[in-house]
Amino acid sequence: MPSLAELLLRTVDAVFAVDARQRIALWDRGCEQLFGVPASQAIGQPCSEVVRGKNALQQPFCGGCCCLASFADSTNVPSAFPLRARDARGEELRLSVSLLLVPSQHRERRLCVHLLRRGQMMAPDLALQGDGGGKRAPRARATSEPAPARPLTAREHEILKLLAEGISLGSIARLMRISLVTVRNHVQHIEAKFAVHSQAETVAYAYRHNLV
Repeated sequence: MPSLAELLLRTVDAVFAVDARQRIALWDRGCEQLFGVPASQAIGQPCSEVVRGKNALQQPFCGGCCCLASFADSTNVPSAFPLRARDARGEELRLSVSLLLVPSQHRERRLCVHLLRRGQMMAPDLALQGDGGGKRAPRARATSEPAPARPLTAREHEILKLLAEGISLGSIARLMRISLVTVRNHVQHIEAKFAVHSQAETVAYAYRHNLV
């Protein structure tokens, strides 16, 4: 029988791993075909120079704001997120990325495995997501509630888009070069305008109303 790892790999289009220095340590054949870069050229290179991933705002995602920036605190690492990149022909790729963290007592041996699937992520199911505090978020209501009476500011809308990309609050703060406290305040204002009580509900609300 195939191993669990083999079964897992059959569900994805490509796999690569990044070490604690954000350099590529694994680059499979799927990545070679997807990005047009052979393993001999990819391994040992910074992820940001090979994958060159971007978020929905077309801002660089790979690098300082990726999962390795908060590797020591796994609660800040999204389990899955969408990513934009370019294929071997230069055409845009819309990928769903799942992460597997491989810890080690020696920081330099830690790995972050990226499982890539073609296609845009669906709106999150609230029944499967936590609210960041260890509680399960309530299931989304089947009936459609009205759009928020108070519109979002430009900054709030930008933060909402990043939240919908699965980016942590700490990474948003670094990406936007503002304090974490400021990001949290913006998120609280968004939640108040949406009349919701968690980040998961906020993102789901945004998807239902085509706000992202």
